[in-house]
Amino acid sequence: MGRKELILILIREELRNRRFVISFEEMGFDCSVYALNISHVILDLAGFTERTEELYEWYFNQADTALKEMTFWNLPEMLDKWPAIIYHKLKERKRGKK
Repeated sequence: MGRKELILILIREELRNRRFVISFEEMGFDCSVYALNISHVILDLAGFTERTEELYEWYFNQADTALKEMTFWNLPEMLDKWPAIIYHKLKERKRGKK
């Protein structure tokens, strides 16, 4: 498995995890201690040696944009769509095209 495929898998799993946590919170469960938190690994594999707070904020905004489209009804489709979009944006940002 190549680096790109691994990053795509990790983004997919992070999005799936965050979608579930949000759903449980909407049902009234306290999920404050439950987080997959693999963003550090994703950013590291994408080549970001300096992971500033601003970079994390930008990354989480990308994930939040994806999550706005995700429901349990379209989850498989969105988990095929959004990791590739986020990966492409990560590569653009790494090249300096914010």
